[in-house]
Amino acid sequence: MKDSIKMAASITGRLIQIILSIAGNYIGILFSIIGTALRVIALAFTIIIIAGICIYVKVLPIFTEVREEVFDKMVNLDEDDFTMKEDTLVYDSKGNTVGSVNAGRFKYVPVNEISPYIYNGYIAVEDRRFKTHGGVDIVATLRAGITLLKNHMEITQGGSTITQQIIKNNLLTQDKSYTRKMAEIMLAPAVEAKFTKAQIMEYYCNTNYYGYRCYGIGAASRYYFRKEASELKPHEAALLISLSNNPSAYDPVNNPEDALDKRNSVLETMYKEGVISEKQYKTAVKKKLKVKQYSEEIENESYVVSYAIHCAANALMEEENFGYKYIFKDKSAYKKYKEKYSKVYNEKCEDIRSGGYKIYTSINMKKQKKLQKSVDDGLAYSTEKDSETGKYALQGAAVCINNKTNYVVAITGGRGKDDEFNRAYLSARQSGSAIKPLLDYAPGFESGIFSPSTIVDDHQFEDGPDNSGDVYYGDISIREAVARSLNTVAWQVFEEITPEYGMSYLEKLRFRNLSYIDNGNLSLSLGGFTEGVRVVDMAKGYATLANNGSYSNRTCIKKIETAADGIIYKNTNNKTQVFTEDAAWMMTDVLRGVIEESYGTGHSLQLDGDQICAGKTGTTNSSKDVWFCGYTKYYTTVVWAGYDTPREMPGITGASLPGVIWKDYMDKIHTGLEPAGFTIPGTISLAEYDSDGRRIEGTSIEPDPDEERPYGMDYFSNVIHGEEYSRDDETSGGEAPEDEDASVDDGFQDYEY
Repeated sequence: MKDSIKMAASITGRLIQIILSIAGNYIGILFSIIGTALRVIALAFTIIIIAGICIYVKVLPIFTEVREEVFDKMVNLDEDDFTMKEDTLVYDSKGNTVGSVNAGRFKYVPVNEISPYIYNGYIAVEDRRFKTHGGVDIVATLRAGITLLKNHMEITQGGSTITQQIIKNNLLTQDKSYTRKMAEIMLAPAVEAKFTKAQIMEYYCNTNYYGYRCYGIGAASRYYFRKEASELKPHEAALLISLSNNPSAYDPVNNPEDALDKRNSVLETMYKEGVISEKQYKTAVKKKLKVKQYSEEIENESYVVSYAIHCAANALMEEENFGYKYIFKDKSAYKKYKEKYSKVYNEKCEDIRSGGYKIYTSINMKKQKKLQKSVDDGLAYSTEKDSETGKYALQGAAVCINNKTNYVVAITGGRGKDDEFNRAYLSARQSGSAIKPLLDYAPGFESGIFSPSTIVDDHQFEDGPDNSGDVYYGDISIREAVARSLNTVAWQVFEEITPEYGMSYLEKLRFRNLSYIDNGNLSLSLGGFTEGVRVVDMAKGYATLANNGSYSNRTCIKKIETAADGIIYKNTNNKTQVFTEDAAWMMTDVLRGVIEESYGTGHSLQLDGDQICAGKTGTTNSSKDVWFCGYTKYYTTVVWAGYDTPREMPGITGASLPGVIWKDYMDKIHTGLEPAGFTIPGTISLAEYDSDGRRIEGTSIEPDPDEERPYGMDYFSNVIHGEEYSRDDETSGGEAPEDEDASVDDGFQDYEY
């Protein structure tokens, strides 16, 4: 019995030991886990503190900046801050007002005269917690923050309340930035404390833009439906709510399918949020889009005003680092970029047109009137008008750039003053031979493969182009081929340097409308673009040749101001050396032959007073588009003529129509100006060449800028084509001064600009 007791005690003792051992192990594991967890928590806490310090360091300057920006606005809030903005004004080079937008379509409507389908619809779509929040919707803001993190800190959506939106539209700039968003959040409670919800909604409905120069719900109701804002039905209210979100994208006239889809989407939201009943919803979605487009007569925007708004929108986009692209590898990249550009560009244009901007331009109204008259007079022989639009059938467009300042000083987009369509920047047309200097020959000189004296066999070949009149010259120099505008030579040059190489220069020159379909296309050498080129781009390209290969980003915009923020953009004349000075000068010297040589296609266009000029004609198949692009030391002017819907113009050439307009205008603006030559770079030399176009060794000499090129000799670049003759030349060309007011001897005499 005792043994049994001892055995039981022994077993019990062992069990206890085992249990204690196991318990000890588990306790040890537990403490180990707790210790690890505490270390993780400590590490996380440390990371949070460090991150908090980093965020504080980064956010504090922004917060300080915002606080300073909004303080005055907080203490001076007034009803006038949320009423109609002043007109956007456009000024010429002398500071005189030349046009305005945002005039004529505005009527302030009290909230009790606005259809409840409008303001309740806005609440349903834009700000569901509008009636309860204090100006900032925390849930929506957090959701926007999560989206921000997902998009690598790129602001793609707002989370803004209706209160924040009227602050953005009336008190702050339109850029998507952390500073502006923080300012919205800080100002929103002050606005909510100052004004009732009904007042805020009233301001919102009266300051939204609905397209077609309709500012506020009163103007939009009359324009689209010819009724008062109080009379709007659900389907009409839904369309206007859609339009204020994006007037261009949901334009019921130009984009009816997208407008209908968006309207019905808004109606569905209104139904789900209880704004309308199920019966009203089912009735409304069946309604067709019917708009009246009723308005009083408003003066059309002039060519100067429309171009100024276009350039201002692009200037503000550039200021906000919009990623411009000009060449695309495939359809997907092309489509994606075009959609992105159109969205941002339209938003900017609509914002500018909504009022409150002052746009200061470089347009010289004396030259503007002269250019318009030259275009009108040059095309006056054709009186045919379009039966539907009443516009002249034969049209023209022209752009003039001051080569000293790099600014556009005159632009006309058509005949007369009654046509709002500005063909100078809105229309893309086939360029014909006018593109050759920019795409074929200057890049060819730049490549080192070609020079003005290079001999090319001008002949017909399989799958190649034909020359005008089917005339071929056999072995011919590049210089003579350019003057005669021989297609087969341009084609061979382009093929040799490769389309990719040639197109890279149009990219540097910021040519718009280049399609992915154009990649590798040899017909581009003769101007066979998928979409065509714009007059403004051709003018900037030729001005680059005139300025020693230096491209300037200047358009017609000097500066932009707003009442709220003062100067928001000022041009800095950023430049890019697209062509070397040598290649640009050789191209210019060759283009002089187009006008000076008896066989040149522009021989009849020599300017009065022996003014030195260079240029190129352009005539497409069947003369559907005709061009002349030319320049002096002083000005570059490009002229296009043709029909809006391309048609044949038998017997018309680049020299006979746009060339005559060009000469008429250039003679006028050069009156009183001394003939000025193009400054020859110090790295250019002269040499004799053999019959094969090869430079004869030992014949290189320094050119005399005051003497004509000796017979049997031609120019070459010591930098591009090999240094056979070198010298120290203090007169070598260089980049123009950074600012037009800089005191630098740049070879120009003083003249009005």
